Amino acid sequence: MAEQDIRENAMSGGTPVRLRGLAANGNSISPTLEEVMNAIGIYTYGFVLNEGEEKDLGRMGNGIYAVMTTTRGNAAIYICGSSSQCFVSDGETNIFCDYTDGTKSIVFGRKETNGNFFIKNNLSYGHNMVIKRIVI
Repeated sequence: MAEQDIRENAMSGGTPVRLRGLAANGNSISPTLEEVMNAIGIYTYGFVLNEGEEKDLGRMGNGIYAVMTTTRGNAAIYICGSSSQCFVSDGETNIFCDYTDGTKSIVFGRKETNGNFFIKNNLSYGHNMVIKRIVI
């Protein structure tokens, strides 16, 4: 056991693929980073949003959403409750909006109270999109 402790103490840094921990029943577990993030309410979605395309993202719940187009390198923070109106901050790039506005390049949010979430690309070219959702 002491030899194993020395080896573990001498481990260098890096990006882990799995973590070590204890389950609620006391058993050892080895979850992936994605499993840990999902357990604490942080979810990541990645997809291509084609020219003029709108995607129905389903019921995603209230929370904080970081929406990024890796194609352009622009991002916005959305704070969304149950209504169709979201707080949107995109660093004054004027690219992102919610569905109560709907006129900018990337539109994200609900169309109606307690409805599904949607995302729409109003541009004439596709985008690689990443959304991080933090559940509140």
